[in-house]
Amino acid sequence: MDATDRKIVGILQHDGRISLSDLAELIPLSPSATSERLKRLTSGGVIEGFFARVSAEAVGRPIKALVDVRLQPGSGYEVGDEWLQSQPAVTNAVHTTGRFDVQLTVATRDVHELDRLLWELKEHMQAEETNTTLVLRQLVGFPRAPAL
Repeated sequence: MDATDRKIVGILQHDGRISLSDLAELIPLSPSATSERLKRLTSGGVIEGFFARVSAEAVGRPIKALVDVRLQPGSGYEVGDEWLQSQPAVTNAVHTTGRFDVQLTVATRDVHELDRLLWELKEHMQAEETNTTLVLRQLVGFPRAPAL
């Protein structure tokens, strides 16, 4: 990545919907040169994708929580991956170090859905223990992309 690539990524982090012509003008490069750089950044894995950040509250999922999951001894870390992907309340899942094996970010309609999800983790993921932390508010400026 050179300085021009970093500038492209920085602009896209701020406005992922910017038009190619507007992006090219800000760099400044021709639209075709900008397009080639975008293709290279995407195929090279620097840009993982483009998406809309959706408000959980606006779509009826106001209860946000972080759920740490410790799996039963001997269960593989991939256990339950397919089931997790089918759960609309699970918005993120990461394999972690430390006392817990997995951390989930969830957005549920109400505490009953959260309770049901916690019980189902035991069955579908072989969860031995969970620790749930309710999210009270998102801190200003987060989430954000990694610094370049």
